Amino acid sequence: MKNLLLLINFLYCLFSYAQDFKLQKGDLIFQESCTGKADNMIKAVTTSIGDYSFTHVGIVYIDNQDSVFIIEATHPKVTVTPLTEYLYPTKKGQNCFPRSVVGRLKEEYRHCIPKAIDEGLALVGKDYDDGFVMGNDKYYCSELLYEIFLKANEGIPIFPLNIMTFKSPITGDITDGWKEYFEKYSLPVPEGELGINPGAMSRSDVIDIVHCY
Repeated sequence: MKNLLLLINFLYCLFSYAQDFKLQKGDLIFQESCTGKADNMIKAVTTSIGDYSFTHVGIVYIDNQDSVFIIEATHPKVTVTPLTEYLYPTKKGQNCFPRSVVGRLKEEYRHCIPKAIDEGLALVGKDYDDGFVMGNDKYYCSELLYEIFLKANEGIPIFPLNIMTFKSPITGDITDGWKEYFEKYSLPVPEGELGINPGAMSRSDVIDIVHCY
């Protein structure tokens, strides 16, 4: 049943019309990058909705002037990024834009959004978590959203944590890319530790997929 609902939401996303869609505060925008070695490493060990392989996620923040931003954990810090820059980044050497998909919290969780956004804004400037370790006052993208909604919901998780793996589903070994990544930062591979990734978050039954850019 859960997979059927995800499929229905995904098909709805595919056939939605851009002119009829308006972002709401607290929407999550998942992205599948088309460039970057690290992004391809994430794709190799995670599963997302449909045919997507999400590598990033941020939360929509709308200020008092109705300007739309994304609170995101990205290198090197947690930051607030204008929507257009988030959807259509102009980074040096980038020759394509990510695919972006909007997830919206179901009604029973939407009361958490104002507090979650306040929590997110309070973490702006915190370091990015290169080691993907929970609870160290550093944040990777999906960890940031997990933590701010956890606090907003009085310590009760909205999104479930998962056992992290950096192993290829084909070989069963940690991929060479991830070995090189953690060696670069002189960090242990957190294989088997609790964590969360954008793909798993996109498949959660607490959100509906409502739009594709």
